[in-house]
Amino acid sequence: MMQHEIPTLDRQGLRRFGLLTGAIIAVLFGLLLPWLRGHSFSQWALLIAAILAVWAIAAPSTLNPVYRVWMRIGLVLGFINTRITLGVIFYALMWPMGVMMRWVGYDPLHRQRLADAETYRTASQARLKKSMENPY
Repeated sequence: MMQHEIPTLDRQGLRRFGLLTGAIIAVLFGLLLPWLRGHSFSQWALLIAAILAVWAIAAPSTLNPVYRVWMRIGLVLGFINTRITLGVIFYALMWPMGVMMRWVGYDPLHRQRLADAETYRTASQARLKKSMENPY
């Protein structure tokens, strides 16, 4: 896994982190998810959000260890999520396209071997000066 530098935050950044994280926990885990499942408001989410909000207002500099742990968790989840997403895209889109192209005999890179070929070089075509005025 690659090592990433976690940016250091000043007091205002740590205060914003604490308030925003508390608000997200309150809304997501306290309101939205219980509402979607047909449950009542979650008390533990409100408690954690309140602790983070008070902590962020009273002593934001002491939130640095929480911020660092949170960012490490984010880096690990991002590493895992990237591999899953790219794997799904490859095996759901790219691999079937490659199989279909081989099945119909389409070879956009012209990789077939020619026994009587002297070279595989494709000669370029001369362009007019006018074609460079509007290249796109």
